Amino acid sequence: MALITIISGKGAPGATTTLAALAATWPAPVLLADCDPDGGDLAPGWLGQWMLAGRIRADVGVLSHATATRHAIAGDPASLIDHVQAVPPARHVGLLAGLSAPGQHAALGLEGWMRLTTALAAFKTQAGQPVDALVDAGRFGVVTPWPLLRAADAVLLAVRPTQRHLLAARPVLTELARRVAPERLALAVCVTTPAGTRAVRTALGRDVAVEVPIDAKTAAVLSESRDAGALPPRSALLRATHDAGLRLHRTYHRYTPAEVRTAAAHRVARSLAGGTR
Repeated sequence: MALITIISGKGAPGATTTLAALAATWPAPVLLADCDPDGGDLAPGWLGQWMLAGRIRADVGVLSHATATRHAIAGDPASLIDHVQAVPPARHVGLLAGLSAPGQHAALGLEGWMRLTTALAAFKTQAGQPVDALVDAGRFGVVTPWPLLRAADAVLLAVRPTQRHLLAARPVLTELARRVAPERLALAVCVTTPAGTRAVRTALGRDVAVEVPIDAKTAAVLSESRDAGALPPRSALLRATHDAGLRLHRTYHRYTPAEVRTAAAHRVARSLAGGTR
């Protein structure tokens, strides 16, 4: 499976919107994990109306998993399924809802993040198909969940093509390169143009894994729950993340023969809801 983690520096470059778009257009079953230690915006942003309607629960996710496994010695992938919720606008996506307040990260501690990392890295559907995981690690800082970054196949730093974001990204990249293998570090350039992406690549000296074009209408769906989170049929943003997701999936998800035979399983709504190891 593929484990992709996105992290951001100062400001709001668009990491959460980018991650929601990647999940919505991912070419296989995918687990969307909101692991921002300061409190996540993935569900309130993209799925806010479904939360208000009671279809998505804020109390089921990262914190409930940490509480349920607090006496476990190691992470168990089978323990995760009870804390994953279906995403109504994108049935191939399972949601691990994030913390609802900054102080809640203390309930996890290093051990809790390590258990969660182990569970995410080996999660499977009900049919036994490994599921890719997209992880929002929030803004880089003193409470960054390092186990999730160290275990990731790719760590993407979200940045916008502005001087402020470029200057904020440089020290973050330096610190990430000290703790994560440099070849696993890349950029997610948000709200950009081709010229902006080239400028970011030159300024930061890193490959660009995801390029998210300017598309205010789709961004509002994914960040403000406009239209109940329903994806627009024509979207430059979604086309871009679809292409990026396909490349990431092909690079990091290594199929077994059994998986190839069941490659169409992601079209079945129940393939993720109720999945277990």
